[in-house]
Amino acid sequence: MKPFHPESYDPLSRLWSKRNRKDLFSTPIFDLVSWHTESPDKRVSREFFHLESRDWVNVIALTPENKILLIDQYRHGIHRYSLEIPGGISEKNTLLESAQAELAEETGYVSQEWEYLGKVTGNPAILNNWCHTFIAKNVRKLQEQDLDDSEQIEIFETPLENVPALIERNILHHGMMVAALGMYFIKHPIHR
Repeated sequence: MKPFHPESYDPLSRLWSKRNRKDLFSTPIFDLVSWHTESPDKRVSREFFHLESRDWVNVIALTPENKILLIDQYRHGIHRYSLEIPGGISEKNTLLESAQAELAEETGYVSQEWEYLGKVTGNPAILNNWCHTFIAKNVRKLQEQDLDDSEQIEIFETPLENVPALIERNILHHGMMVAALGMYFIKHPIHR
């Protein structure tokens, strides 16, 4: 086993070659594509499949009282409700504009204080996109929700220090949301 040296790590070195893209199936959310892909040492050479989608954004929305806004919505993939932070597909000109739009549409809240927190991949084995997290501070209710016709979202707020227990109890379980909150608590630890 080799020691890891972050300063010399380059994720773009030793890339596998790709050719003969095939667009197999398209939906409003993602496209299924295949590429004939070959490893640098030529030992692996075959079709690989992945999903292409726009990047995602999510928002850690904090009230002046340091409570976090949470949304609860039905999720088709797991056939149950899921408590999450606001977020969605990045559809505006910039990631920040997309995050601002998702917060306003899903909750009716807005903020004048935004901070980019970071990005993670959902599943780089099959997905090509990134999920970007923003912090919205001192959010305030400005409007009613402006939901898509397929969305039904209930809004909750809870003190920020309750979040680790919600994750531990699998009440907050969406992988992108848990990663976002983990990044938040690394940067802004809870002091008890």
